[in-house]
Amino acid sequence: MSRGTRLVAWTSTAEYVAVGELLYSESPQDRHRGVLAVKAWRARARVPAAVDATATLVELQLSDSTQPVSQQRLTLSMALIRFVNSILDLEQRTTVAQSMAVLARRIGMPAWFVELRHACTHEQVPSLRVLRAAHAHALVWLDEHYWRRQTRALPEDTRDRVRAAVAEYVRARDTVKAAATKRNASEFDAAKAALVALTGVLHSDAVGAHVVRVLLEPGVLVPTDKRMRAKFPECTMPSQLARQSTSLLRLLADVWGESVLFDELLSAICSALVPQSSEGGFEPATLGPSHAATLVAWVRWILDKHYQPAGSDTPSNVSVDDLLETCLRNPGYYSRAVLKAVSDADSALGRDLRPFVDYMGKALAALAAADARPVRSTVDAEEMRKEEELMQTRLDLMRGSAGSMDVDMDANESVEADEPETLQPDSRWAYDVRSGSPCPIGTLADGCVPDLELPLWIDDIPLFVAPA
Repeated sequence: MSRGTRLVAWTSTAEYVAVGELLYSESPQDRHRGVLAVKAWRARARVPAAVDATATLVELQLSDSTQPVSQQRLTLSMALIRFVNSILDLEQRTTVAQSMAVLARRIGMPAWFVELRHACTHEQVPSLRVLRAAHAHALVWLDEHYWRRQTRALPEDTRDRVRAAVAEYVRARDTVKAAATKRNASEFDAAKAALVALTGVLHSDAVGAHVVRVLLEPGVLVPTDKRMRAKFPECTMPSQLARQSTSLLRLLADVWGESVLFDELLSAICSALVPQSSEGGFEPATLGPSHAATLVAWVRWILDKHYQPAGSDTPSNVSVDDLLETCLRNPGYYSRAVLKAVSDADSALGRDLRPFVDYMGKALAALAAADARPVRSTVDAEEMRKEEELMQTRLDLMRGSAGSMDVDMDANESVEADEPETLQPDSRWAYDVRSGSPCPIGTLADGCVPDLELPLWIDDIPLFVAPA
């Protein structure tokens, strides 16, 4: 869950960084190699809009300038139109489409890019000199706002810095609520600005790796006072907790966007509640019942505020696909609570999940009852003695057969004939079909969803081996 596994066109982070360096190299040959690499990526999978725009602009920069001026103007204007449209379309997340100028201001794109795009589309095409200058500025903007953020290595103390900034924000927020003085208000504004400045320079991978992990620690979204936490089985969000945390979440959503922040938050909550599903989860011993109940309450809150069922007129800001897969593959008390939260948020999906939720409840109740009963041995001392004598007799026969090839097999039969009833198939080891219990279609007898994916190393085994 970072938001699940994503298909990318590059084979490793090193290849991705290397291609970015080639695209901005001073050598035309290196830039040409970078363009060819992006073309190969396009054939494999969909590439990010910023990568596609960079490769297109660099390719035009390397193209032959002996073409007619009118053709060059049309080519550059089309590239700039696609650059602006592809970058700004990613920010359209509301039902009513926002203007290009508003979207550009949100991501820090110069307003004259939007004006130039409008001129190229609806008015007279600008001169070749203006288009080439805009072309160069577009490459610089992409380098500063995309490539440098993506390739920058995070310091080892990034999470500590985020934790300190969030803690200072929470302290200043509580202080200004207790006493709304001018000094406290200025301290709160300074803490807010510091948090925005820190999170604003982190690339998107840091949201799931550091920011949301800090938010889920006790003291932020999970209060240190257990009386303010949610409780099982309702997992209802305490109103006071929702009020005091909404401002922090809104602040971070303005930096990253609601879709990125809340998708990553759902993924982190899922890995915390189901530790075996992700290597980035909390340790089970550190996640108490009240902590887990509060996390489930946040799942309910996020789904209530930012999730829309399939077929709704309003687009959903978050997806529950990875959340459902993780919980269904790892049944348990906490994962069942998450499935119930999803069922309550989406009635149509809840009807499909109901058999799984009910079965998990019955299985958990049966396990609890089994743990409460005293464990008794089903084999008494007399049966154990007979079993040992039989095994010893068979062992002696095997030793005799190994020592001499002409062992009298009839003697063996006579030895075994002394206890004919003991050698009959033991009913204790037979499977009683009446002991089975119903389970959902597609699961194993213990309720687990089977994993039918084959390991990747099988792909390397040749189907046909050439004769030597």
